[in-house]
Amino acid sequence: MTINLVLTLFAGTTLVLSLFSRLLQRVSLPGPLLALAAGALIGPYALDLIRVEDLGVPAGTLLEQASRVTLAVGLAGVAMRLPHGYWRSSTRWLGLIIGVGMVTMLAVATGVLWALLGVPFLVALLLGAIITPTDPVVTTPVVTGSLAEERVPERVRHDLSAESGINDGLGYLFVLLPVLLLTRPDTAWHDLVTTVLLREVLGAALLGAVAGYLLGRLFALAEHKGLMEESSYLGFLLPLALFVLGAAKLAGTDAVLAVFVAAAVFGQVIPQRDEAQEDKVEDAVNRFFLLPVFVLLGLALPVGRWLELGWVMPPALLAAVLLRRLVTLWLLRPLLRPVHDRSETAFLSWFGPVGVSALFYATLAERLTGHGEIFAWTTLAVTLSVLVHGVSTAPASAWLQRRQAAHHPTRAR
Repeated sequence: MTINLVLTLFAGTTLVLSLFSRLLQRVSLPGPLLALAAGALIGPYALDLIRVEDLGVPAGTLLEQASRVTLAVGLAGVAMRLPHGYWRSSTRWLGLIIGVGMVTMLAVATGVLWALLGVPFLVALLLGAIITPTDPVVTTPVVTGSLAEERVPERVRHDLSAESGINDGLGYLFVLLPVLLLTRPDTAWHDLVTTVLLREVLGAALLGAVAGYLLGRLFALAEHKGLMEESSYLGFLLPLALFVLGAAKLAGTDAVLAVFVAAAVFGQVIPQRDEAQEDKVEDAVNRFFLLPVFVLLGLALPVGRWLELGWVMPPALLAAVLLRRLVTLWLLRPLLRPVHDRSETAFLSWFGPVGVSALFYATLAERLTGHGEIFAWTTLAVTLSVLVHGVSTAPASAWLQRRQAAHHPTRAR
């Protein structure tokens, strides 16, 4: 009974949102926002058709594993979106937004939370680290689909995709710092360098690079020899993402980062493809994985615990989510002038949503530290971000299109 109800509700929601995806994007109601609302509607605080407890798996475990798989598929799609030669041509943007930007966003988010919430510094640092990465899954409606292609310049879409993929994987390093300081303060820095950085993060990058290169060469060889019946790279990409996700976890590394690196290298090794056709199929597959996790999150929203947090918590969390991005991008503006003009910088400084990656790191942090309030705070931050960034997607992209037309009428998109 439960499995059939789950299939009906989750797949039915995905069907409806997919049927009207273009219309919903144009009225600024993207899929993640409506899927989250659908989950809340069928959950215990509204129709009470199904509860997370009915699924037979502890809520924390279910959300952590569901978000992990969703991230793997989403990150593989993000990496494959980037054209050949992108990494060489975008070193300035990536160096600044990752090397300097992540540290600055962490500092801003932590400072806002510490000042407004009055929580211990390490707790503010942990929550700040969880919401620092730009989510690659929630940014999908901003960088893909007909609306994005019409209104947002290609370079902006590629830069936002690449940033969200890399910083989401590196977010593990940022989250583990406060986790270790809270759980093993005496050996925290030693463990951070020797275990987290050298083995888990750099090991993941190496494993992902080797796997992506070897699988890319294997794909190219099989395609050249006519050994594959299906020419679409998606028939290879999804198993690649899940294979690397599992293998990297078994190897004790940061599996999320390994998947992104593997897909990025794979995308640069395989021959150029019919990107327009492949991207349409890829978007459909990503939507199939993306929407159910937001329905699941909607079911698990701890609304009762939110009501106990007081009125300060929502504006404080929203301020941390928005200001971390706005402050960082405009501080880096003098160095980014050769890369993006003022209107593009404004657009990029606004769209730094948090979503599935924050959910994954929150469940991970709660499991490792035992701080149950982290989950409640993070889900509230995710809900606010999905709402604010979701409803602003269409008007912000339309504004950017007008600005680009006014200032760069002949610039190629």
